[in-house]
Amino acid sequence: MAVAEKSNEKTGSGHEISVRRAADKFRRTREQAGLSVRQLADKAGLSPSTVLKLERHELTPSIAVCMRLAGALNRKISYFVEDEDPRDEVRYIPAGSGRCSGVGMPVVTTVLAEPLVNPRMESFLLVIEVGGDSGSEGHITYRGEEIVYCLKGRVSFSIRGEDYVVAPGDTLHFKGDIPHRWANVGRGRAELLMTCAFGDQGGE
Repeated sequence: MAVAEKSNEKTGSGHEISVRRAADKFRRTREQAGLSVRQLADKAGLSPSTVLKLERHELTPSIAVCMRLAGALNRKISYFVEDEDPRDEVRYIPAGSGRCSGVGMPVVTTVLAEPLVNPRMESFLLVIEVGGDSGSEGHITYRGEEIVYCLKGRVSFSIRGEDYVVAPGDTLHFKGDIPHRWANVGRGRAELLMTCAFGDQGGE
């Protein structure tokens, strides 16, 4: 993944998600499932070194890696960033207070939909620098559906061998279990609204 030069323009909002807390939750959930690092890596389609670096707080995972690990552990992404199980049925998030991850990296992800009790979907704002993409770990798959709405720039989605380039105002809707990946193919920063509706997950 090409790393673009940092811009002075602010790309993150709110406060940053604790990568350490999320990594510790990934490790505990793996151990509770009785999986070794290699077994989890195989289930998630990742290298064992990636999982090990994450658990040792040596790696800030991309949203693609989080999706892969969450799916392999039969959880939703939000489970790993929440301090405790959500109890709310209504959540209000004022402008600028959403939690984010990846600040200073090619892809900054801001959580738009804080989880409710028994959540069924999650929504994110992705700010993608020139050359930023879904990661070098290969295609993403998970149980559920995804809707992408392009706010800015041009992002190419490779889905089952076909490329779809979304530009401002374009929407892309697809099943999450179809292998897919994406990359900013424009000349400037891109912004995507990404909403994922996950299939039934156990352990919640």
